[in-house]
Amino acid sequence: MAVATRLIRRRITSIRNTRKITKAMELVAASKMRKCVQLTLSSRAYADTALALVGQIFKLVDPETHELLAGRRRNDSAAAPASRKTIIAVCASDRGMCGGFNAQELKNTLEFVRGRRQEEIAIVSVGRRGERAMNRAGLQIIASFEAISNAPSFARTVPIGKMLVDEFVSGRADRIFISYMRFDGPMRQTPIVEQVLPIIPEQEMEAMKMDESDAMVFEPDPNAVLDRLLPKLVETRIYQALLESSASEQSARMLAMRSATDSATTMLDDLTLAFNQARQASITQEISEISAGKAAIE
Repeated sequence: MAVATRLIRRRITSIRNTRKITKAMELVAASKMRKCVQLTLSSRAYADTALALVGQIFKLVDPETHELLAGRRRNDSAAAPASRKTIIAVCASDRGMCGGFNAQELKNTLEFVRGRRQEEIAIVSVGRRGERAMNRAGLQIIASFEAISNAPSFARTVPIGKMLVDEFVSGRADRIFISYMRFDGPMRQTPIVEQVLPIIPEQEMEAMKMDESDAMVFEPDPNAVLDRLLPKLVETRIYQALLESSASEQSARMLAMRSATDSATTMLDDLTLAFNQARQASITQEISEISAGKAAIE
């Protein structure tokens, strides 16, 4: 019986130490989440407004004069190499212990890839977890970057945006997508696969051209505005997607660590009860043995 109480005491100590760790990780994740959520929400309106502005200018220009806007001319053989890729930038985390965050996002990405089997797919991974999953799936990875969730900043997304734009403009890819988790709240994150380049998806071009709403007046002229706006818009959309992913990751990690802390508390309660019962049984047995020994002597 003494051995049983000793083992239970060891388990109680171990779980108590684990609970301290998960509680500390929950508090750290909550602090990082507040920062990421603040950046995400403040940047979201800017990114949406910039994209809406491009939609207004789109009605005033010839889209084929801007590669980033609507892609290359399909009848230009010089601009259409034999091998064309669809590139997907996959935003995942560098670390685990964040619940189903990585699993949901990567599952959605692989479903999207399976739906485009007729195309040559290449992956740009942002986060080590995404890189490992894409390697296991046998997909081609052409570049890897660290996740930005620990220290989100626009400067860290510029190399990613520059690399994707170069792949598109050089003709090595004719579509660029980004896969990430959209932050809808601390309790809900939605996996998204969104087209980044060309900025206006083909299926939306005709509908936008037929829009009869009044167009804005731009100075010096719409084409000059687009020349400056489009490269920045691509970087902004990538930055926004990474912010959404970072906020979702920290929210998922906070909830996972809170759940782990609650589970550890429940286990401690159960083990404490078992320890008290074992100790009481041991005391009762010793009293019975003493009483029996006294009775035998008398």
